[in-house]
Amino acid sequence: MLPKIKENQKIYFEITNLVHGGAGWELGDCLWSPKYNSAGGKSWKLMENVQINDIIIHLVKLKNNQYHFYGFSQAISTLEETNQEPPIATNWKNKGIYQRISLINFSKIKNPYPISEIFGRYEYRLKELLNSDERFYSLAKDKLTVSQKYFTKCSPQLYEIFNEVSDLIKFSPEIIENFTNMIPTQYEPLQSDYNPPPRLQTIVSRIVRDTRLSRTTKFENNWKCQICGKSIALPNGSNYSEGHHLQPLGGKYKGPDIKENILILCPNHHAEFDYGSIAINPETNIIEHIDPSNEYHLKELAYNRSNLGTEFLQYHYNLIFNKL
Repeated sequence: MLPKIKENQKIYFEITNLVHGGAGWELGDCLWSPKYNSAGGKSWKLMENVQINDIIIHLVKLKNNQYHFYGFSQAISTLEETNQEPPIATNWKNKGIYQRISLINFSKIKNPYPISEIFGRYEYRLKELLNSDERFYSLAKDKLTVSQKYFTKCSPQLYEIFNEVSDLIKFSPEIIENFTNMIPTQYEPLQSDYNPPPRLQTIVSRIVRDTRLSRTTKFENNWKCQICGKSIALPNGSNYSEGHHLQPLGGKYKGPDIKENILILCPNHHAEFDYGSIAINPETNIIEHIDPSNEYHLKELAYNRSNLGTEFLQYHYNLIFNKL
């Protein structure tokens, strides 16, 4: 089912396609549009109202140009402006200033549900809501159709209908981690005599991490590493860092997926924590490194967090640091 709405939390529809905007602007990673339309007015002024944690329902055009109920996500930023144009801007190309809202916790429906089925099943209730401006559809020749909009409000009554649909299709949210915040790697062209390495089919069992929790913690701390204070600036205007569990989640460790157990780190320091090369002394809060000449050895943290658990610092210090 869909998330239970909290006080002051609003719901919106995004009506879009799978291309969405290309790398760094993918579906479920952000909302975006030009700031101004061809007439010089603001394109989607409604986006100015979006607040952190508001819910976005994604309606996506798929096969046969039919729209489907595709999933939902949550806003992790308010409206931001950029001069950077999405790689695949299609009809919104060369529009100058763009506006963007970052999203988190993208949960996709395994088998997206056709909007036409929703129109058929809930026709009477949907027609009763036609006078509301908080809807994604219109009526033409007594037929319900998806409106030619990009972004619109969702009324509580409409949200209830989509919640019923999610129960009908047994929608169990599966969080999709978007990797648009990863730095793209440039590859040399393959030689004509190149033979790819053989592939072995395997079955992998992995712990499903609370990506929303990790991303929220990074967001609250400006994506900065707690050891060096740095984050990686990305071409799309966002930043990248990683969440590290001091008491690991898997194997024999069975650590909890909570903020108190998560450090925010750059990739280099993340690897050093994983392999026990570096730690935070739980008594002094001072960084220790196995290499005494390391620039961060016996230095203070770049910043402190009141919600970091001493017991998890102790766990890593005693059982992982200099032990692997």
